[in-house]
Amino acid sequence: MSWLMIGLLALITFFNRFAFFSRLTRYQPGAEMGAFLGFSAQSVLTAIWLPIVFSYEPGIGLDWDPDYLTATLWVMLLTLLRLPTLVVVVGGMGGFFLLRWLGGIAELLPW
Repeated sequence: MSWLMIGLLALITFFNRFAFFSRLTRYQPGAEMGAFLGFSAQSVLTAIWLPIVFSYEPGIGLDWDPDYLTATLWVMLLTLLRLPTLVVVVGGMGGFFLLRWLGGIAELLPW
């Protein structure tokens, strides 16, 4: 069952991309669809980082790792400064690895 599902999802993904990029089809998305697709990268990245930063354990509740949360806030700040994407990615990774190298944000806070 799972192999069948993986194969069907692969076919759906292939044909969606084929419709956009193939010269055999004359499909041109409209302006509204272009604006809608303009937010797809942010949506996918949010779907990736949100479960990493915040986790929910039944009986325990919402939990987060302070290092991941601090690195996320750092990357958000770099993004709001309108820096180039490569600078944001390298700065975010550097900030996260620096936090881990220093022993975590919990070790740096005085309280």
